[in-house]
Order: sequence, then C-alpha cells, then structure tokens
Amino acid sequence: MRRGFNLLMAIFMLLLLAGLAMFTLSAARIHAHFFADTYAKEQAGLFADAVLEAALMKIEANRTDLSFSSPDGRFAGAVTVERCYVTQSYNDENANCKKGVNVTLIDTPASNGYMLLRIEVNSTAGSFLTPIRITKRTLQRP
Repeated sequence: MRRGFNLLMAIFMLLLLAGLAMFTLSAARIHAHFFADTYAKEQAGLFADAVLEAALMKIEANRTDLSFSSPDGRFAGAVTVERCYVTQSYNDENANCKKGVNVTLIDTPASNGYMLLRIEVNSTAGSFLTPIRITKRTLQRP
C-alpha cells in the first residue's frame, strides 16, 4: 500500500513541476515578444523623426519626392504636405508650397511659410511579427 502511494506522489510531483516549467516558458515567451515589439516601435519612432528632418531638407531644395526607406529595408516612410500657411502677399517664387497643396492665407507675417506635414512610417512586409504603423502630424517651417 505504501509503495503505491509513493508512486502516485512521485507522478503528482512530476506533473506539478512540468506545469510550472510550462508556465515559466510561456511567461518568458510573452515577455520576449513584448520587448521585441517595444524595440521595433521605438525604432519606427526614431525613423519617423529622421524622415521629418530629411523631408524638410528636400522641401528646401524644391524636390517633390518625399518618400523614404530605412537603410536596412525594415521601414518605409512618406511625407505629405497637407496645408501651407502664407500671408496675403503670397507669391510662388518665395514660398515652398507646391501646386495642389491647400494654401491658407494668414495675417501674421511671423507665421508665413509654415507647413502642416503628415508623416507615415510603416514596417515592410515580413520584417516584424506584428506590423507597425506610425502617423505624426507636425507644423514646421522649412
């Protein structure tokens, strides 16, 4: 009788240890996935900041191609000029506003030339487990 009870107790202890090991591995997998996603989102945010700076330089150089990709190919970014704010004495020669952009006339000369920019950064297909998309809107003066 005693041997049978010891055998059942040993089986119960093995099952308990196996369950505890499975729980530990599951928690470790969840934490690793969370940290990998957080790292990738932080990379996308930093790339969005770089896209904004590069787009401002391209606007200053009167270039119209405002799409970018990261050197490692994991992210693609695009910048759209949504609105351009100019004073009443607006003319095409001294403004960075492109054709097709909504121009809003303003009264304050200090705010002349500001642009409302929309930055979209997307992860490329297959680069991460969960797709990443970041959209920012900012008011900048090139």
